[in-house]
Amino acid sequence: MKIAVIGNGNVGMAAFGELLRMPEIRELALVGRNVERIRAEVEDYADAQVLHTAPGVKLSGGGYEKTAGADILLYTAGAAQKPGQTRLELAAENVRITRQIFGEVSRYNRDGIVICLSNPVDLITAVVRDCTGRPPEKVIGTGTLLDTARLKKYLSNLLDVSSASVTAYVLGEHGDSSCVIWSATRISGQPVDSYLSFSLEDEAHIRRQAMAGMVRGSAGKLIRAKGSTAYGVAAAASRLVQAIIHDTRDILTVSVELGGAYGKNGLAISVPCIVDRQGARVAAELPMSEDERQAFDASADVVAAITKNFIEKGSDGNDEIQ
Repeated sequence: MKIAVIGNGNVGMAAFGELLRMPEIRELALVGRNVERIRAEVEDYADAQVLHTAPGVKLSGGGYEKTAGADILLYTAGAAQKPGQTRLELAAENVRITRQIFGEVSRYNRDGIVICLSNPVDLITAVVRDCTGRPPEKVIGTGTLLDTARLKKYLSNLLDVSSASVTAYVLGEHGDSSCVIWSATRISGQPVDSYLSFSLEDEAHIRRQAMAGMVRGSAGKLIRAKGSTAYGVAAAASRLVQAIIHDTRDILTVSVELGGAYGKNGLAISVPCIVDRQGARVAAELPMSEDERQAFDASADVVAAITKNFIEKGSDGNDEIQ
């Protein structure tokens, strides 16, 4: 299987490093406009490959022609989020970049599954779908897969249990309007409120509010401290690649274009999806409480508004974001 990583910024290089650990990959290509820099990065990794990775993985780097024959494309290009800047404020510039890049990529690759990591990831997922014409299941945003992992981490640390014992779902926008589906959150099969009350003997809803805020604020905190985030989203992309390669049919919270599920059409947003060799398809709808449904609908409205601005109006990124 051949995989191409488009973009050699912090996220692109972190993703490239993650994929180097996967012996199932036959060829791994790094792709971008600065071919000299791309080839130098690949050469540097090739030196490390001799010492650290399984033999037989072919490394290559170059322009967009290197996407030819790739089964999976990881799209990481675009402007980075700046301290204090929301993901949605990145929209205009990154939509323009995305359309330009996939105008080139489509000359060489029309069939590969695209995994989008660039922000705002829900909008970028919809834009890639729109400008490439790929089936919805073949354009996947990492979405709230990382948000869900962060929630599991917080619950695991709070309760001093393995994260493998935590079942959790963060849905909606990968951003400030994301929503935790607490009614479906379980600790070793127990409803989270019961476990929190038993273990901590306090008001469970206070802990819930705090952790939901921590999930939404995680990226901003890291960006303020170190300028960017990279390793978490790279690991999320690697998790998706593994599910695709091994045809696992894992259910993961990722961003896909909805065609009626959850009452939504024409926008990409994170819901539980079955991920396999064909891509990602919406799983059975997750039951929600009335409050959770309202929060999810509000999050979908945020994504729908910006998606309409850039897709239905055919914006190249110069229109004002409403």
